[in-house]
Amino acid sequence: MEIDEALYAYLISQSGLTALIDRRLYPDERPQSSNLPAVSYIYISDVKDHTLTAQQKLESPMIQFTSYASSRAGARAVSNQVKAALADYNGTLSGLEVQYMKLVNELPSTERNADGTVLVRTVDQEYEINFVKE
Repeated sequence: MEIDEALYAYLISQSGLTALIDRRLYPDERPQSSNLPAVSYIYISDVKDHTLTAQQKLESPMIQFTSYASSRAGARAVSNQVKAALADYNGTLSGLEVQYMKLVNELPSTERNADGTVLVRTVDQEYEINFVKE
């Protein structure tokens, strides 16, 4: 299993998060026609470390989670649930040994139409996820 699949399975099992977003957790990007609130996630980087003979089994991708809602308070509530589930996590996710998840950046934002009206409020969170890939 890949780390993004393990994260999806883990997050969708978090009752505090799913109480807000139901199953609106999307890889890559949120469909424009989807209901709010929602969360999307995307790889920011996935640099591999190597020894002289092979790739290291410890991987450390950066994955960004974006929480969407119609209000700033709604986006913050969703992002707080993502943070409660992921920040400082260590353990096993779908058979992958996660050594540590570190929240490295968090930034609120607003998406607007061309005329300046607010479409959606967002909070981006970037996590460094250290895990062992067998």
